[in-house]
Amino acid sequence: MSADSTELFIPRAGLDSRVIQLGRTLRSGLLFLVYLLYLGCFVGLGQRLVIWPAILLVPRHRNAIVRAWLKLNARITLALARTIANVRVTMWGPSPAESCIVVMNHQSLLDIPIALHAVVGPQLVILTRDRYRWGIPGISPLGRLARFPFVSQKRTPSREELAMLTSTVERLDRGEQSLLIFPEGHRTRDGSIGRFMRGGLRIVLAGTRRPVYCIVTDGMAHARNVRESLVRFANREVHVVISGPFTPADDADPDAFIDSLHEHMVASLEQLRSPSSDHNP
Repeated sequence: MSADSTELFIPRAGLDSRVIQLGRTLRSGLLFLVYLLYLGCFVGLGQRLVIWPAILLVPRHRNAIVRAWLKLNARITLALARTIANVRVTMWGPSPAESCIVVMNHQSLLDIPIALHAVVGPQLVILTRDRYRWGIPGISPLGRLARFPFVSQKRTPSREELAMLTSTVERLDRGEQSLLIFPEGHRTRDGSIGRFMRGGLRIVLAGTRRPVYCIVTDGMAHARNVRESLVRFANREVHVVISGPFTPADDADPDAFIDSLHEHMVASLEQLRSPSSDHNP
């Protein structure tokens, strides 16, 4: 090499890291492109041309039809994540087969498909932020179709929100549905479990004695929203532990019971993250 030339040296480890990150970004972007097409074509058209007509023809089977539709979409979403983005989901614990309350931590956009896949009992409805009721192709119509209770997360629920929650709890208490709640209300930056927003849980626990299951997931805290998921979603291992059932005593303090759920979920997450753990609680 001549004295006038400049040698460009890139450490092998740094080059490997860049190649891995590029591959992760490409796979993540491809997944979301395919998923957008899936939402518009399969989910959107399927609901208009198949699911709604089926409900109108046999309204007494609405819950069964919607349950099957939700489960199918959850399976397809997880399959797309696995085959396109190399996201592996491993679950431990009982699959809730009864009408129940499911309390889950919230890390990423994959949480809902995981919960829908894990709960094998009656149709699962999800306590959902009101802003998701409209404007998201495929997702917003699906939430309305499934009768998800939409809430604004204000300190005091509106009359409409309270009526919707009450109706949901009544169906839950009759054993017609199960209910999924993300009690943190948002995703934390590091994936740890934050403080619980207790209002919705208090209302639900006051209206039914259905058992409670906890679902704790870890592995996708780096992909909390769409922007992060576009480049960080792929090539991940997601670990999920399901525990329960938990049932408060008839005279139990609801806040004390909620505290016990929070403590249990924090301990489950710590165990999943423990270096000495084999990730099999």
